[in-house]
Amino acid sequence: MPIPENISREHVLKALKEIDINGVPKKHDARNTFLIYAGKRYPPKYVISLTNKYANGEFLTGFTTNEAVGYLKKLGFKIEKITLRKYPPGEFDRRMYPIFKEFFMLLEKRLTAVIEGRSELNAIWQESEDTIRYMMFYALTTVGKIKPLDVYLEYPHPEVPNRNYAKLDTFVAPAPNKNRPAIAFEMKFHKKINDNYVPLPNNAGAVFADILKLALFRKQQKNIKRYMLYVADENMIRYLTKPGNGYEPFLSLEENTGFKIAREYLTEKPRTFINQLKKIHRQKKSSQSLLSCAGSRGTSNWQIRISH
Repeated sequence: MPIPENISREHVLKALKEIDINGVPKKHDARNTFLIYAGKRYPPKYVISLTNKYANGEFLTGFTTNEAVGYLKKLGFKIEKITLRKYPPGEFDRRMYPIFKEFFMLLEKRLTAVIEGRSELNAIWQESEDTIRYMMFYALTTVGKIKPLDVYLEYPHPEVPNRNYAKLDTFVAPAPNKNRPAIAFEMKFHKKINDNYVPLPNNAGAVFADILKLALFRKQQKNIKRYMLYVADENMIRYLTKPGNGYEPFLSLEENTGFKIAREYLTEKPRTFINQLKKIHRQKKSSQSLLSCAGSRGTSNWQIRISH
């Protein structure tokens, strides 16, 4: 059924208000295409279906997402579309996979032991970001046979002007024989501490600030590989995977699949998110960054993801 031409912007705003109150049924969630309004994201097709109730008294079906997008654009609404593509791993990425496999195995064992009560710790939140660093250090120096003296923690980041944030979590110097490039890591571990309030948009901003920090690190240097290690508990997983919050498809990327992080993807977010980015990069215009998945593991309680 064609979209009725009597649907107006005012009708759409009423539908958006209804969605704010009642949410979006799971079967109508959008994954890659969103209507953006007042810092929130909505599924275009469901919006039009719901809007028709206010214009013509019934829930509309029988049209496509592309038709909904075109109609909403005609009414002046902003649309964001994220295109997923396959990004086959390069030769060095494949060489890193055994290291990542060891890292995943170690961290999975550690977190599972906590969950099952076989650990010295009582809860996941008692683990720290240093645990991630140590597990990766171990994997690099054993499976990867990288010399411990080539691994630097809290390495200076010359491209970040704010001194409090001008450190790279881990830097591996290139091999003298040039068979191995330099490797840069940023690592983040988000978990809920007891019942304390967690500023979720602030946490999300910190993740993407680290991704931005990686993209800026020695940006013009070709002989370098960059990896983001992210561990999140169920609290952050729920927040980051809720389509309306606008962080898809970060945690749902399949291995060797990615998307370009456009400026709009970062700027149409809550103020606390934006403030995290400003700590790293204050310029209004920045080039696009590519984010793809190098591997992930997880349960309903936690997720481990390596992006590059």
